[in-house]
Amino acid sequence: MRNILEQWHARTWPWFITHAESPYALAWLALVGFADAVFFPIATELFLVALMLAQPARWRSFLIIGIGSSTIGAVTGYYIAKLLFVQFGMPILVFYHLQSAFDAARHFIMGHVFWAMAVASFTPVPDKVFIYAGGFLSAAFLPFIAGYFLGRGARMAIVVYLTGRYGAEVLTLINRYLMWFAVLLVILGTIYAVLHFM
Repeated sequence: MRNILEQWHARTWPWFITHAESPYALAWLALVGFADAVFFPIATELFLVALMLAQPARWRSFLIIGIGSSTIGAVTGYYIAKLLFVQFGMPILVFYHLQSAFDAARHFIMGHVFWAMAVASFTPVPDKVFIYAGGFLSAAFLPFIAGYFLGRGARMAIVVYLTGRYGAEVLTLINRYLMWFAVLLVILGTIYAVLHFM
């Protein structure tokens, strides 16, 4: 994890700093937020750190644009996955006789999609995986997007708050504690699933 963060810092941080100080910072944030939910490999929160270091007084605008653009990206990713499933996914399931397994997976995700999406933002798994899974499985859209909005909004709010309070040290905090928090969530989710379905 530390090596990944160091590589990211060396390659991407200067770009973020430059664009965080530009007059088009909000437009860049909207683009990064949207792309992050669909295909971009770097989380929006990292750009939020750079923005907060450059212009901390605009934290409300950063949150509104960041959460809004990420949510629009999630909607786009959901429907892209849903359309691709109709064209490619179902024929594969039929060919391998996996319709019953797919129905079981869909039942689970549709029954718990809100909490799955709310917790997804705090796991090491990229949000895109859950977004595409929700589209492929035709999860109920309103709980899907509401859960995503809550989870991603909470994560961005935490990053904005911590950056405002601790400055550049927030990168060290994220590196040190995010993985432990994610592991705790996975353990709690596993315990819940075992108790709920046994």
